[in-house]
Amino acid sequence: MNKIDFSKQRILIVDDQKPFLALLKSVLNSAGAQANSIVTAKSCEVALASCRKEKFDFIICDLHLGSNRKNGFEFLEELRETSLLKPTTVFVLVSADSQRPTVLGSLEKQPDEYVVKPFSQAQLILRLEKAHARKLALAPIYKHIYAKDFPMAIEVCKQVIQADNRYKELVGRLLAELYWTTTQFTEAQKWLNSYSEDHKRTWLGVSKAQTEMLLKNYEIAIELANHALRKNNLLIEAHDIIAQSWFELGKIAEAEIAIDTALRLSPFSIERLFKACTYARKNENYEKIIGLTQNIWECSKKSVYRNLSYLCAHVRSYLEVAQHTSDNKVKGRFQQEALYALQRYRHNENVYIQDEFDFDIFEELIKARIHSQNGKLFQSKQAMTQAQNSVAAKFSDFPLPLAPDGITALLDLGEFEDAQLITEALLASGKLSDCNTLALLADATGRNNLQQEHFFKYNQQGINFYSEGKFAAAFSAFSEAQKSAPVNIGIILNLLQCSLRLLQKTAKHDPALVNSSKKTYRLLQNMTMLDKHRQKFNLLALELEKIMDIR
Repeated sequence: MNKIDFSKQRILIVDDQKPFLALLKSVLNSAGAQANSIVTAKSCEVALASCRKEKFDFIICDLHLGSNRKNGFEFLEELRETSLLKPTTVFVLVSADSQRPTVLGSLEKQPDEYVVKPFSQAQLILRLEKAHARKLALAPIYKHIYAKDFPMAIEVCKQVIQADNRYKELVGRLLAELYWTTTQFTEAQKWLNSYSEDHKRTWLGVSKAQTEMLLKNYEIAIELANHALRKNNLLIEAHDIIAQSWFELGKIAEAEIAIDTALRLSPFSIERLFKACTYARKNENYEKIIGLTQNIWECSKKSVYRNLSYLCAHVRSYLEVAQHTSDNKVKGRFQQEALYALQRYRHNENVYIQDEFDFDIFEELIKARIHSQNGKLFQSKQAMTQAQNSVAAKFSDFPLPLAPDGITALLDLGEFEDAQLITEALLASGKLSDCNTLALLADATGRNNLQQEHFFKYNQQGINFYSEGKFAAAFSAFSEAQKSAPVNIGIILNLLQCSLRLLQKTAKHDPALVNSSKKTYRLLQNMTMLDKHRQKFNLLALELEKIMDIR
């Protein structure tokens, strides 16, 4: 193994403890590093600023960098996501925490080395040299992977293996992963089957199981993953494979057990938490989703994957329980829990301008949904309209983190046209991807699908009849549409407009129509409306005053 000439290396050290920063700097100076070639940072935020200015040869980062601060593997994720690492950069994660979930969770992020404190100078330098030699040898492959030129990366892998490189075992595993990335699952199967079974190749059984799962051979995948676990029950990927395979086979309870095992071993994977949500929902285990969504937010809020949609998903998970229970006491308890959770986040979480989020609007949307769940449609309508007016005053478009609750509330209120507009904007954003948001919208759409079809059918008939001057037929069509959307303001205004035209056609007014018009007028007069509806109502009110006493 070649010794590292540290005098030519640029090194970044990240640790929130000043004594350890000084110690590491002294160790590296003793190994030959120049004092001016070592950069230190006490937080990931400061370290990221340094990484944006230059790409380092070595980064040595402590795992825990203070409460409520970005940690070491979140730092590594962000460096990768924002392409701030060179293909040859060696990233070393350091920690005094030897607890299994921490160690396995850190290793799952695949740093080049993971070093547990305390360690000697010789141990650290040896680990750096090994990682550096490995990175240099595999740099041609990683260069193409970083550039997302996967076909070329596959060709280089084959060349390295043929050259009998000392790292050919690692490259062999990497080649299988590249075949998965490029959906060449049969090629991956052929490649992995060319290896002989060896107790040292713990990766081989898991890779074979992953390949069989991708080929939809789920029973074989489960068998291979279990075989790998009998050799080493800490293989997290094997538990993931078993969980997904059981899920695909329709064995949801078994899938939940397997994913729970994986989460106990390594609880910091957002992707795994999302899968656990999917399995729990399929098993109608809605209360479990509350804890899972909370963990998703906690795992993501300081990372590059921070997304306020995850915070919203946790709050709305309480309403998902309420939506699926027939026990009114249980429903009321979880509705209150949703409001308590919202208030906790309001006081504890930072919201930035770029987030396009507002807690007051979110609270109005949650209240609108709660009123709707309790059958209080007019109260729900008032809260929803207040939220819509606030959005119009504060934002140019409906904020994406709030859109799912807005769509759900509007669908439940029968405001299908407004819901459709927000849905189209959400789809156009390309940010409708997480399973919890998709499940919420699918549930809301499913329970309102028949009403929506009925509404659009008769609403369009009413519009057509009105344009033809057939006001009585239009009134009947709009009345039929209202059966599917009792508090749809547009429909109520259309009915009032039809009544007005019918009254204007005769000198002798139908008493029933007069009373109906007065009742509708008073109802609308006391309702909070969108500006477009208020303007139409005011115009209709002026016309009504000319032909009848509407007081």
